[in-house]
Amino acid sequence: MKSLILTVLYLVKDTVHRWFTRVSSPLARVLVVFFLTLCALCFLGTYVISAKVMQDRIRAQGGDQVFLSISDPQNGRTVLPSFQELDELLGVDSVCLRHVGSVRNIEDNHTSVYTFDFVRMGQMLPLMAPSGMPTLMMGERSLLSPGPSHVEVGDERFDVFVRRLPEGELLQKLIGRRNVLIVQPDSTMALEAMERNPIGMQQLLLRVRDTSSSAGVRRAVEYCENYLRLEGAQGYVSSALSLLKEMDIILSNQMQCRAAFCGGIACIVGILLTSLAGMEYRQNEYIYTLMKSFGIHPLLLVGTFIMENLVLVAASFVAAVWVFMYFQSFLIRQFFKTAAYSLQLEEIMPELQLIAVSLLVCVLVSSLPIIVAANRDIGRVLK
Repeated sequence: MKSLILTVLYLVKDTVHRWFTRVSSPLARVLVVFFLTLCALCFLGTYVISAKVMQDRIRAQGGDQVFLSISDPQNGRTVLPSFQELDELLGVDSVCLRHVGSVRNIEDNHTSVYTFDFVRMGQMLPLMAPSGMPTLMMGERSLLSPGPSHVEVGDERFDVFVRRLPEGELLQKLIGRRNVLIVQPDSTMALEAMERNPIGMQQLLLRVRDTSSSAGVRRAVEYCENYLRLEGAQGYVSSALSLLKEMDIILSNQMQCRAAFCGGIACIVGILLTSLAGMEYRQNEYIYTLMKSFGIHPLLLVGTFIMENLVLVAASFVAAVWVFMYFQSFLIRQFFKTAAYSLQLEEIMPELQLIAVSLLVCVLVSSLPIIVAANRDIGRVLK
């Protein structure tokens, strides 16, 4: 054990001595790995930011939404799944309204009246007036003033409460720019409207939370289409699935470019490490062969070169990651002309792992010439 420790210490000392006597060798490895890793991070980081920008634009333009309109011949009989069931099945947020008629509001304009199924009572009541009274939801560009108001149905007048929905609420996406009146399903207005209109129309809006690919939207679209087919109902499904599929193709091509880029870096680093390691071993081959003749196993010599390259490559990799994370805001402003985005380590962890694995493979491949040289016959070297 003592001889092993002394041997390891000698090899470490010899490695450090070589670094100081031939500075160009470790410096070349450090600089090449550092700049290539930094370039890879800039390239792959741009890819990640591009994906984030694309996903945000998809959400902003409704690409993560699926709209189902279904005709109900017996108004109130067709009950769509609750938002909890849809969440468990599809991983979506959802809102559903049933059109039951129209009223005349204070601006003397016709306003659509909607109600909802009892299974969505817990979802809808918090969005309505505190007392649960009929609530006139304001459209995105409505000029109405929030507060108490009234609507007219024929010669009757009903008190309502005008309210603007919170920003980002899915119900706002469903009603859009319209002002709509929402009443509870057991209210007099809803029951009378359903009697007057035997054929109702339900509108279901699903918002897929995972927009990294088209898979979530595709599942939601297939679910809605199957629902219409199995229920034998009339309706249609609207989504941006075709555009999302095109996005998947673009992202797939970018993944191939990422792999090719990392493969090119691996080839450059591998050639550099292999040539330098082989050259340094040949310069000290006589000494290493003497050590082998004294009983030192060749694997210990090979392990020394592997650890040397591993330390230099790891230090260069960590330095490149630190520099990239520190200056990423500048790079993002240059590439995207915006400071609204930034990267966290968790977001680029797959890219870091890809680069790290490529560099590790380079280190292992660079040891192959050393393995061959370390196993040469002692007599042929010392003669």
